[in-house]
Amino acid sequence: MQGYILNVTRVRDEDLIVSVLSQNTLHTLYRFYGARHSQINIGYKIDFEVEYQLQYLPKLRNILHLGSPWLKDLGKMQAWQSFIKILYAHLKEAEEIEGFYFQLLEDLNRRFTKQNPKRALIEGYVKLLDHEGRLQTRNRCFICEEKIDENPVLVRAFLPACQRCIDGFAIRKEALGSLYRYYDSQFLNEAEIEYLYSILLEGV
Repeated sequence: MQGYILNVTRVRDEDLIVSVLSQNTLHTLYRFYGARHSQINIGYKIDFEVEYQLQYLPKLRNILHLGSPWLKDLGKMQAWQSFIKILYAHLKEAEEIEGFYFQLLEDLNRRFTKQNPKRALIEGYVKLLDHEGRLQTRNRCFICEEKIDENPVLVRAFLPACQRCIDGFAIRKEALGSLYRYYDSQFLNEAEIEYLYSILLEGV
């Protein structure tokens, strides 16, 4: 099967506990260190097998790294791994994992080849919030509950606030509407992208 490595924890010697997101499962697997082994890194897409054993974690076996053309771009790799860590923190306590999250990474992986990584991740972040029913599009301040007539200030999870309640960087309503409606960041300027990306890094 195929999946994305979301987390790696080193245990005794060189052994690892690896969290891998497949189509509908977040696997927690044990990987024994050996003389011949594939490289394990957060964010890598791999083909792998699971070997089940009694009274212990299943083993991660027969690993094949499925490379992407952008992996050698340091800036893109850093942005990718930052998002992967945020996604892992969001999913690690979940009892059931929908196929949406794997497909989201598949889509982002493809788009990283040609698209600006921060814009791709912001669009993916909005898709995630929308999928979970947490995208606030009703244009009301989450603090005072009043309608926001001016450009809103956004905080973690893109919650909107009016400029009276929070003194911060305001995002143009028209550009934000396009992002929310079409998952399209093309109308956001670079300053807005940098600000939204900084919010994304705070977590889901």
